[in-house]
Amino acid sequence: MSIRFLWFYLAKALMKVNTQDKELINLAQKLIKKRKGRYSTVAAAFRTTDHKFFFGVNVEHIHSSPCSMCAEYSAIGQMQSDDDYEVELIVALRADGTILSPCGKCREMLRQFGNPYVILKEKNDFFKVRLDKLIPYRELNK
Repeated sequence: MSIRFLWFYLAKALMKVNTQDKELINLAQKLIKKRKGRYSTVAAAFRTTDHKFFFGVNVEHIHSSPCSMCAEYSAIGQMQSDDDYEVELIVALRADGTILSPCGKCREMLRQFGNPYVILKEKNDFFKVRLDKLIPYRELNK
């Protein structure tokens, strides 16, 4: 798939980020900035369809990267502990403010909890796109 096609495909699905969405970004930034450990460098924040907020940070294993846990997984654990199961919006970011797209493993895990919007950033513009647009051919072999 060419980059041009992919951008065209995503461009039709992009939505602007509103004030409530920016609040989620701010909450994630506050969380990661207060982290003292050098092995937690990413924060994820979720808003569910019930308008509850859930948060997580990544936990890196210094000697074995595959044993590390993404911030999204941490937030999913908190969400499930509160018996909530439908994510409406997600954002993940680094301490320097860089917005991150969920990795492939997190995208697949998040699919179990709905088709949330994912906040992304291109240059200085925030936008959101549905998770299934980040995994466009997931159902191809069914």
